[in-house]
Amino acid sequence: MEDQARELRRIRITLIVLVIVTLISGGNSDVSVNYPNYDFEGEPQQNVIQLGDGRFGIITDGEYMMIYEYDAEKNKIKKVNDIELYELD
Repeated sequence: MEDQARELRRIRITLIVLVIVTLISGGNSDVSVNYPNYDFEGEPQQNVIQLGDGRFGIITDGEYMMIYEYDAEKNKIKKVNDIELYELD
């Protein structure tokens, strides 16, 4: 019985020492994160136009706009339509 009490006392002392060491060494640590100069969404493109509701248009050759739709549930992009820019007036 006495051996068990000594063993429990040693375990308790060991746990107390581990807690104290963890509190002292696990404290203040500085973390620095360097982000690139642009957002995570990517660099802005001159030929991309936001149309709303998950749709966007890409202007090609200065004459055509291809309209795409982003489906968030499937994480897919599908082409909706091609429009010539003179039709938008």
